[in-house]
Amino acid sequence: MERAKGRACARMGISRISAATNSGTTVAIGTHAPNDTPVILAYRDNSATAPTVPSGWNYFQVGSGTTAFSIGWKRATSAGETSGTWTNATALHALVYRGGADKIVVPKFLSQTTGTSATIAINAQTSGSFEVNDEETWLLAFIAQRNPSNNLQSASWTGLTNVTSSTDSSAWQAVANDSNADRTTAWPTTSATVANSAVWRTFLLALQEVPTQSAGGGGGIFFRPGMSAGMSE
Repeated sequence: MERAKGRACARMGISRISAATNSGTTVAIGTHAPNDTPVILAYRDNSATAPTVPSGWNYFQVGSGTTAFSIGWKRATSAGETSGTWTNATALHALVYRGGADKIVVPKFLSQTTGTSATIAINAQTSGSFEVNDEETWLLAFIAQRNPSNNLQSASWTGLTNVTSSTDSSAWQAVANDSNADRTTAWPTTSATVANSAVWRTFLLALQEVPTQSAGGGGGIFFRPGMSAGMSE
C-alpha cells in the first residue's frame, strides 16, 4: 500500500541531526535542540539480558541467547541531553532526529528477529501496521552480529543506508542504518548476506512525525516507558 499523495503545501520533514557511538555504558549525544528525538541503541554482547535503561528514557528491550538490545528514546528538552548510564551495555549508538515545523519524531516498533546464518534478515512489519497519512515516516534499523569480520557497515539492505558502526575487532559488531528518506510503502522482509555465519539480531523501528501537542505534557503516544518489543503502538 502506498501513502496518499497530495500534501497541502511544501514543508520540511524528518531529518537526522547527529550520530555518535561509544563502546561502553555511556555515550555523548551529538548536536541536538529542544523537541529533537535522541534514540539510543544499547547492545549487550554474549548475554540474553538487555542493558539497564536509565531513568527518563522510553524503551524497547529484547534478548535471547548471546545478543540483547535496549532501545531508548526521549523528547529533548534542552541542547544538553545526556545518555545516562546503560548498565551492562557493550556499545551505545546515539542518533538524533528532528521533525518539521511543529512536529516531533516518535519511534514505533515494526519488527525484530534473530538468527545464526550468513543471511541477516530485517523482518517485515506486521500486516496492517503501515499508516497511510500525510506525515513523514523514516525507518531505523539496528543490527548486531557476533563476528567482527563481516563488515556490517558495508552490508546492503535495500532501502537503508549505514549511519553508525562499532566493533571490538574480536567478538562483535553493531550498526545503525536508516532510510534517510520518507517511506511510502510497507517494509518487506529484506536480507543481506555476509561472509561468515554467526549469531545476529535485528530490530526495526518506524520514525513517525506527529504534531508537537500530540506528544507533550507526559501524555499521548510519545511517553510510554517500558514498552516491550512485541508492542506495535
